Amino acid sequence: MVRIAFHYLGCRLNEAENEAIARSMTDKGHEIVAIADNPDVIVLNTCGVTADAMRKSRNLMRRFAAAGVRLLVLMGCAVDLMQAGENPVSDDDLRQGAKRDDSDHSADQRFEQKVDRESELGTRRNADRGFAIGVDIESESSIVQRSEEDTEHSSVQDDDLRIVRIYRDDRPKAADIIARAIDETWNASVAQAPTAYKPRIRCFIKIEDGCNNACTYCSVRLARGRERSVAGADIVEEIRRCLALGEREIVLTGVQLGAWKEGDRRLPDLIGDILSKTDVERLRLSSIEPWHLRPELYELWSDKRLCPHFHTPVQSGSDAVLSMMRRRTQLAEFESKINDLRRKIPNVRVSTDLIVGFPGETDAMWRETLDFIERIGFDDIHLFRFSARPGTIAATLPNPVAPEVKRERWNEAHDRMMQIKRDKMQASIGALCRVLWETPAHEIVDGKRRWSGYAENYLRLYRYFDADRSMRGMMTCEIFGENDIATNIEQDDI
Repeated sequence: MVRIAFHYLGCRLNEAENEAIARSMTDKGHEIVAIADNPDVIVLNTCGVTADAMRKSRNLMRRFAAAGVRLLVLMGCAVDLMQAGENPVSDDDLRQGAKRDDSDHSADQRFEQKVDRESELGTRRNADRGFAIGVDIESESSIVQRSEEDTEHSSVQDDDLRIVRIYRDDRPKAADIIARAIDETWNASVAQAPTAYKPRIRCFIKIEDGCNNACTYCSVRLARGRERSVAGADIVEEIRRCLALGEREIVLTGVQLGAWKEGDRRLPDLIGDILSKTDVERLRLSSIEPWHLRPELYELWSDKRLCPHFHTPVQSGSDAVLSMMRRRTQLAEFESKINDLRRKIPNVRVSTDLIVGFPGETDAMWRETLDFIERIGFDDIHLFRFSARPGTIAATLPNPVAPEVKRERWNEAHDRMMQIKRDKMQASIGALCRVLWETPAHEIVDGKRRWSGYAENYLRLYRYFDADRSMRGMMTCEIFGENDIATNIEQDDI
């Protein structure tokens, strides 16, 4: 038996992949631990959607290589893009440990500052699971410290480190590849009887991978390839297994979630199968493109187990910018679909993605986006400042927006969004909701511990409970005030 730690950057799809691999590793008799608990193996699932994500991925590759592990497994979009030639990091470079280029240093500092902010906001996801499937803030800090102070005392030298890279086409076989690499690294089979898998309470299931769209700014298609769907029977069986382990909410995820298909069957058929063939308590969609929002999908929400939340990325509030992005939607169509959602699904929350400062975006186009934000009244927005990705059309477009202008526009959109959120929060005070409490903070204040969780409509709530109580599970709660509700919006580049 070996001790394996998992870490991911980026989207929920990476998190879903990590969780599936972790479940398979426990079946093979290995133990899943936190990165801070001196693992033998680290599996890093990287992200390459933004320039910052690539820098963070390279950073963590180097840090984890310096952590004293015997085996480092690298996968994800950044690894695939590096294979295609985008600023690759060689195995020899990784074996140099924590050495970095000067160009990465400022990115390191920004990343660490973000980690500190997330820690303060109580967003640790794995506090009582015992291991890091997602981003574990305390583990992140610990691994940095250990790489700098304790590596020289490790029994594993740089030359002993084995590095395995799993590329796009081999991702479905990742668990078997890792198991084989473990046996080869230890020169014998080290598998034992199955070990315990600690459920997270909210489980991500990948149902689709890849993308057939040609959005001019996006490198995901380059990294993940064309659309392909997981078989419906396999999805249902995986969900049954997760529910048997104690998961309370299932989140379906994919690059193009709405593109799932199996013969003539589409996403509504799959959702119907899950609802009828499993005992799922709550079922949620992670993200769905506007062109996949159809009436036959909305009709399923008469089943209260489906969470009334839709994250549908629009990317701009200007039709001219959408045309330059080659997005498959126009604003009038998008607005009509959102209005339809709100009419047909009670208490639904709608969130979106917006890219700020796309090449050619004029002041007039930006004002259109601001007006659009006000008109739609999104419940949340993920705001991104545009950054050019190698190999994309947008990287070659004329009339780039100056960095200081992008910052100003991001701040302006952020301020508008926060005012809308504050107004909606005020309106929600006194409402009853079913909250899945999942994440406790480490700190205890006056005998109380703060927990975070999500309502059925994906409103994130915080509340203090007696420190000696475990609140993991579902509870009907009244929203007391704005302090109960998470209000932060992340800034990032795309």
